[in-house]
Amino acid sequence: MSDNLKAVILAGGIGKRLRPLTEHRPKPLIPVAGRPCIDFVIRSLVSGGFKEIIVTTGYLSDRLIKSIGDGSKYGATILYSFEEEPAGTAGAIKKVADFLDDTFVVASGDLLADIDIGQLLKYHKDKEAMATMALTKVSDPTDFGIVGMNKSNKIIKFAEKPKKKEVFSNLINAGIYVLEPEVLDLIPENTMYDFSKQVFPEILEKDMKLYGKMIKGIWRDIGKPIDLLQASLDVVEREGAKVKLEKVKTKGNIIIGKNTAIEKGVRIIGPAYIGDDVYVSSGTVIDKSCIYDSVFIDRDTSIKNSIILDGSKIGWQSTIDESVISRDCQIEEDVTIIKSIIGDKMTVKIHSKLEDANLTQPPENNNGNNNR
Repeated sequence: MSDNLKAVILAGGIGKRLRPLTEHRPKPLIPVAGRPCIDFVIRSLVSGGFKEIIVTTGYLSDRLIKSIGDGSKYGATILYSFEEEPAGTAGAIKKVADFLDDTFVVASGDLLADIDIGQLLKYHKDKEAMATMALTKVSDPTDFGIVGMNKSNKIIKFAEKPKKKEVFSNLINAGIYVLEPEVLDLIPENTMYDFSKQVFPEILEKDMKLYGKMIKGIWRDIGKPIDLLQASLDVVEREGAKVKLEKVKTKGNIIIGKNTAIEKGVRIIGPAYIGDDVYVSSGTVIDKSCIYDSVFIDRDTSIKNSIILDGSKIGWQSTIDESVISRDCQIEEDVTIIKSIIGDKMTVKIHSKLEDANLTQPPENNNGNNNR
């Protein structure tokens, strides 16, 4: 095996379920505790010895490339493969087959994965596997591919997004694979093709060695806003610390950035993330939330289980609960926002009440009404 371990990160998806957060940014750049989601995957790969990386990209590729660059800041070499049309998870890999001449890793760039990929590779080699799938456990596996294994951890059964009555396992495909180059022969040229729907079932049919390994570390699918918040809080719980501030009540693990001002009388309940250049006014409660750079929060505001992205302003006596406020929003005084997503550069007028809203356009006649 060569010293130059290679990996492919799949980062071409458009993130439909996270709209409007993905209207102006590719899903792999959605922030998780202050870092782009894809950053965690890249660092896990580099730590595992994979320093030659191809990123497959399509949607808003220019923004992704500008953020990641050539890989030098990660101690890696990063190249890019462009998809004019979606090719599927396996079809995207087939496009870069000439680059993959030895055992390689495929990883999804739009999930939080801060794991030991080096251990996954070692396991793959020890088993002399054709393919090894990283696995994790979830309480509801119906949105994922599930596996059944024998006593030696060889995968003998696989089902993609089963209905509840079809569930036979809570072990799911974590979207990270170690593969031998021979797997590429199973993928047709210039065809929409998927690992879960086509490649893995064919590997099972041909009785090739497909193994599964439980992963350790932080892993979370980021398909919905609540997943995004929980991923961020997972990271803060691990990387944050107890914080003491004068005349500010704090509890739990917290991360606070540079040049951030927090007035007396504020209460912060962790895990909580507060970025750079943030101003938090007196009487505010921040409870299990993420506040990103250059946000201004006026007095007596309650922010609970929510994300406030860069540059937004939250007005006096407003309540934000289980919601995401995107970049550069103006939330005026005495606004209540519950279980909603507010898109970039939106203004929500004084005294508005929004519940289960998904706003990409300014709300009309919203005083006292629910808006969708």
